[in-house]
Amino acid sequence: MNKNYSVYELVICILSLIIVIGGFMAPNTNIILYMIGIFIFVLLIIFHVYTPKIANLSIDNPKVKTMRRMNVFSMVLVAFCFGIINWSSELPLIKENQSIMKFTIIIVVMIGIGNIAPKLPYNRYMGLRLPWTIRDEKTWKIAHRIVGYLTFPIVIIILIGGLLVDTEEFAKWGIIAWVAIPSLYSCYYYYMRILGKN
Repeated sequence: MNKNYSVYELVICILSLIIVIGGFMAPNTNIILYMIGIFIFVLLIIFHVYTPKIANLSIDNPKVKTMRRMNVFSMVLVAFCFGIINWSSELPLIKENQSIMKFTIIIVVMIGIGNIAPKLPYNRYMGLRLPWTIRDEKTWKIAHRIVGYLTFPIVIIILIGGLLVDTEEFAKWGIIAWVAIPSLYSCYYYYMRILGKN
């Protein structure tokens, strides 16, 4: 099972890298922006290789697998943003439907992160990194559990609102609510715990 999982990770990593490199060859490529994309991708590869050391966990710990899955998701996202989107601007069908494409990317990213967030182990490098969540493990867990619980209701509201009214406006407010609610609640929870202890 572990061997298959490693092969799967390697295949996705190589395909994502090929897509990122392929995006560099697209016409009208912004070189500085593209170099930032490659830099992010290289950092994700380094993080992927050294996940157990960074998270202070043993290699066999299931939480390492969760962090690596989140990392693979991030690699695919970076490849999509810096590789495929560079070429998509040249295709007339995608040019006409850019707002729908952005809307779809937002929904997919939210669902992916929302699924993984409650399973992420307490760490300082990945997840909802706020001053109060990285100081206290219980606060970290609550914040990420709320992200998981809120994801599908907010995605449904964004979909309905986007189809009926305005896709960009609903997506923007949906993302703000999706990040703000867990952040504010976890802040309240953390400081109430500190006050309770004192």
